[in-house]
Amino acid sequence: MRNIKMALMLFLPIILVYGCKKLIMVESPKNQLTTDKVFADSTSASAALSSIYTNFEKQFDPNYSTYVSLYTDDIGYIGTDIANKEYYAGRLNATNTTNENTWALLYNIIYQCNDVITQLQNNNALSKTLIIQLRSEAKFLRAFAFYYLVNLYGDVPLLLQTDVAVTAKAPRAAQSLVYSQMINDLLDAKNGLSPSYIGSGKVRANQLAVSALLARIYLYQKNWILAEKEAGLVIESNQFTPLQAPANVFNANSKEAILQLWNQNGFISNSGNIPSPSATGIPQYIITPELYNAFETGDLRRTSWIGTKNVITGGAGKSYYYGAKYKNKTANTSSPEYLTVLRVAEQFLIRAEARAMAGNIHGAVEDINIIRQRAALGPLPTSLSTDACLMAIIKERRVELFTENGHRFFDLKRNDLLNTVMGNYKSGWQNGVSSLFPIPKSEITNNRNLIQNPGY
Repeated sequence: MRNIKMALMLFLPIILVYGCKKLIMVESPKNQLTTDKVFADSTSASAALSSIYTNFEKQFDPNYSTYVSLYTDDIGYIGTDIANKEYYAGRLNATNTTNENTWALLYNIIYQCNDVITQLQNNNALSKTLIIQLRSEAKFLRAFAFYYLVNLYGDVPLLLQTDVAVTAKAPRAAQSLVYSQMINDLLDAKNGLSPSYIGSGKVRANQLAVSALLARIYLYQKNWILAEKEAGLVIESNQFTPLQAPANVFNANSKEAILQLWNQNGFISNSGNIPSPSATGIPQYIITPELYNAFETGDLRRTSWIGTKNVITGGAGKSYYYGAKYKNKTANTSSPEYLTVLRVAEQFLIRAEARAMAGNIHGAVEDINIIRQRAALGPLPTSLSTDACLMAIIKERRVELFTENGHRFFDLKRNDLLNTVMGNYKSGWQNGVSSLFPIPKSEITNNRNLIQNPGY
């Protein structure tokens, strides 16, 4: 992990200003190495790439997962923060600072990726093998950032360069164009990466991580054949199976993990904030009754991934539930946990959905039952109707992937269930408006070519 530390010293000061209001309009500060110097040797060039992973782990996620879960019916909020209350209400203002940071952080990541790709062009200082590796990972990470942007905001600027004169005035591009770019980036990355991991652990993308993200994107685009194909490549590699017991899924280097984000101290930075630290305090972020009751009796995921805090107030006790997929609340290098962003259980559910939509109910149910068996639940019959099979997949995705990476929000949206479910759950929900986050007002002010989402 020496490369990540090098990156923080060499690369981040050049291009990243946290919470920057004028995105990507960042000049090289005085007394810092310029990026052409960073890419003059293999150590600093690798460190520059590693810093992008660090930004996903330290800045963007896991905070993003908490907020977007708050936006749905996975997490409730007992607190006073105005920005958080807007997420819980399902109605963001265009000035919401958390939303501003989400947008800015993702575009800062894209800027870093673009800079890596640009600096590797016609680079004579690095080996061809290293150039292909770094460029492929940068394209994977760029696609990952655009995946979040397009699903949160809809049409977004498709920035593929670092020229401020161009990026500062870029209009929104159609989602179809952004998806096409994502797929092109991932196909290029897949050709340049090996099925093996670089270094120790699973903290840098390999060919199978690319397939996992491709499978998700093809599923969202309703390309059932390619979604099944890419998910199958991951599953049938046998690198990530058999599935882990629920208690072990989020450990560092878990068998099930396809891609994790390394951290130095072995715990997820916001995991200690979810249960209240005091004996009598109520957790700020609580699992909703709707999510808790979605689990079947005996489901090991509920007992392992949901914590309980009993609070006594005025002599009366009440139980509150909170997310506990990550157990470490403080530094733990002997049994570390890394933030997991891609794992094989999702791939089984992707393949199940693709198979069901293509008419292969038997194969779909087989994949669902692999997930259920891990949870100590009985198998579903392979004689399910197509509709029953698809509803079973939606239910399994909810209890398997809750509070992870915005899956609940995106799943409801792509299955045309968002307004029905959330409209009945949140009083502030507005059909036709709340399905997209607002473009931050500061971005609209700085770039007159940006057009706000309807209703904001």
